[in-house]
Amino acid sequence: MKELHLNAYAKINLTLDVLADRDDGYHDIETVMHTIELHDSIVLRENESGITIRCASPDVPPDTQNIVYRTAQFLKETFRIPRGVEVELTKCIPIASGLGGGSSDAAVTLLGLAQMWKLRLSERQLADLASKIGSDVPFFLAGGAALAMGRGERIRPLRPLPTTWVVLARPPVQVSTEWAYRILNHESIRRRPDTGGVVRAIEAENAAGVGRSLCNVFEDVVTAHYPSVAAIRDRMLAYHPLGVSLSGTGPVLFALAANEAAAREIAGGISAVADIDVIVTRTFAEER
Repeated sequence: MKELHLNAYAKINLTLDVLADRDDGYHDIETVMHTIELHDSIVLRENESGITIRCASPDVPPDTQNIVYRTAQFLKETFRIPRGVEVELTKCIPIASGLGGGSSDAAVTLLGLAQMWKLRLSERQLADLASKIGSDVPFFLAGGAALAMGRGERIRPLRPLPTTWVVLARPPVQVSTEWAYRILNHESIRRRPDTGGVVRAIEAENAAGVGRSLCNVFEDVVTAHYPSVAAIRDRMLAYHPLGVSLSGTGPVLFALAANEAAAREIAGGISAVADIDVIVTRTFAEER
């Protein structure tokens, strides 16, 4: 039996700007993303014909509602693969958190099945397939740092940051991506990211410069409707990190810290607040 063991890394959005609505129902965005060490684990086992998803988390659907299932089904149908796969998924990335866990799981499944089923796909073919699965999936094919444009499928790789410590804080609220995009008023956006400045800071390996320029246009919308998110942001800022921002459409906030000790101090301070999940991790770029 063929078996592959893979890691699917989470991401944070160092910037996120929404430029315009699109005729296809998506939005034109511009975002700088970076993978972090926090990851899900995926085991792919080839079987006779079917697709099976096994996951201990009750929030992960086992069927076509699951993006990993849809990825395997899409590859089977596109390339007429007679064999099947059992996917064992161990979730460590919080679900519906703005950290890209589902998209990362899908990208790694795409790469793993392409290898397992000997599809011999070029990077361009993989990127085209990934863009049909989901907007963030192309980024996770390589991970590291990148500027994503269009609806997220146009990727410009960047030099990853030197290891930078990251504190994640997740309040007990759920933020629907669909809701966030619907309620965002382009004309009332108070501050937009300096995307070019963040790209230059990353390529100069200047984590402090990145931290000063963190910006997500959804942050004002989410904090206005969810006071608990605003309270966490203010509590993080009180520890004077390199910067604090929302990842994706939330609800997770992250702080960039100057070093591990500073990250642990921030985490300890906000862990005292009830009903907040806190994770200390760091930026990460996998060699693929």
